Amino acid sequence: MAEWMRTAILIVTLGISAAVGALGADWLVGSRGGLGPTILQSIDPIRASLAILLVLAIATILGLFVGKVSSAASGMFVVGFALFAMVMRTQGVTEFIFSEGNTTLLIVEALGLSLFLLICSISMFRISGPLEDVPLNESEKWDAPFSPRSIGMTLLISLAMLPVIWLVAVTPSKGQVIGAAAVGGIVVACLARKWTPNLQPLILFAAPTAIAAVGYAIATSMGVTDIAFTQNTISPFIFPMPLEYAAGSLMGIPIGLSWGASLAKNETWVEVTKV
Repeated sequence: MAEWMRTAILIVTLGISAAVGALGADWLVGSRGGLGPTILQSIDPIRASLAILLVLAIATILGLFVGKVSSAASGMFVVGFALFAMVMRTQGVTEFIFSEGNTTLLIVEALGLSLFLLICSISMFRISGPLEDVPLNESEKWDAPFSPRSIGMTLLISLAMLPVIWLVAVTPSKGQVIGAAAVGGIVVACLARKWTPNLQPLILFAAPTAIAAVGYAIATSMGVTDIAFTQNTISPFIFPMPLEYAAGSLMGIPIGLSWGASLAKNETWVEVTKV
């Protein structure tokens, strides 16, 4: 397929996914009447959860069109862009703090959202096919994605998201927290290329959002109050909400995987024939 056609498909699907995400934001109504920052702490968490699942399902289907003509990583970027359009319409951590949000529910939401992102990623890679630029290991195959070692290494690498958030998200502004999550996704993906070169990144797309739960736990131990927030003594780990962690990391990881392709240790490449 010609490059211009791939680009056209990507642009169209990004536009549609953005529209879907923006519409899905209407279901995230917070306790104070605006579009709230979280799913489980909206006025109707069941409807909000169903809306998020529907957005993820539609965005994944759209991403599959891109994935079939490009790569699964590009398809996951489409999913991230839908979430990006959604969170750009919602309020952020300021609303969470002043509506007296529950950080325990925030941790649960991050873990639950990462699970659904994992399902999206597995579906994307199963239908679109594996990334062609992931080298084979010494056994002439890819590392098992769900082995204890693969899961452990992916989670360990994804911890790099937290220092990036600490350094980049110096204010709770919407653009800065999403940008910090995107930069974190790039860093995590580059590290994955370096330290897990023979592993298809199925889990990688979901792991940073799960790691957000660790950041929330640390922030909670330091104190999450409106006084600490106004005095700027609150931990930056609380600044990105789970959907913002997800949106930023899903857009950053494909970029990092592309930039970090040369970091793979094994130079044995495989050509994958798409069905």
